[in-house]
Amino acid sequence: MRLFADEQRLARGEPGLAIDDRRGRGRGVDGCHVAILSIVRACLTIARREGSEAFVPTKRTFRDLGDACRAANALDLVGDRWTLIVVREVILGPKRFVDLQESVRGITPAVLTDRLRSLQETGIVEQVVLPDLARTRAYAATDWGRKLESVLESLGRWYSAGPDPSTDGGMTPDGTVLAMRTMAPEAPGEVPVLALRLYDGRRSDPPTRDYRVAAINGRLDVRAVVATEPAATVTAESTVWSRLLFDDLPLARAERDGTVRVEGDREAVLRILRLYT
Repeated sequence: MRLFADEQRLARGEPGLAIDDRRGRGRGVDGCHVAILSIVRACLTIARREGSEAFVPTKRTFRDLGDACRAANALDLVGDRWTLIVVREVILGPKRFVDLQESVRGITPAVLTDRLRSLQETGIVEQVVLPDLARTRAYAATDWGRKLESVLESLGRWYSAGPDPSTDGGMTPDGTVLAMRTMAPEAPGEVPVLALRLYDGRRSDPPTRDYRVAAINGRLDVRAVVATEPAATVTAESTVWSRLLFDDLPLARAERDGTVRVEGDREAVLRILRLYT
């Protein structure tokens, strides 16, 4: 329904038609309707004067409700939808706003802005300046914020042990690497250094992100750094690379499809993949 143009006259209590019932007819307005219209107009006036936040109810936290459980208080900081996923994308390194909007699937610019503001206020994320000529602003996890990787690791392991651990959709480069770190196997003997370059094929013009895979203290170690003198360099679509690791997708098939390219020692790549099987 909509209000007719003479609503101002009707809101003053004068007789006439005010409501279009969407069937081409108008309905008469009695005193009750006039009162309702007056309330609506008053609310709209307040909204215009104070902004849309005038009608947002105050959110009560677990702390406000007197719950001293530290897990509950932690949820006050990271329990909202999208929050941990935003953190996931900045644990390994800084990201621009536009990159976060692409990586956190489905989030709107307004919600992303709100989550980043909250994460900065709580000291989990900080704004940084990238060392490029444009001095681009980006967002990165603080030292405290990076410790949430263990929370994501525990959630991933908990889900994997559930009745239906299957998932659908794709993986971002950092999401894939965090999964590699979560499931990092022991690496007995010498393991060749691997340069891993991942991109998200769901994006129209995806950037490629660099990682190094190596063995440290007998366990596979994956970091967001450029590998020097690697035995092999793998350039791969991030979801396909995760399927090679965790879903037994054959490397030869991915190479034929053009979603994975290996330069250098192919056997070194196969050795890394076998560690995850």
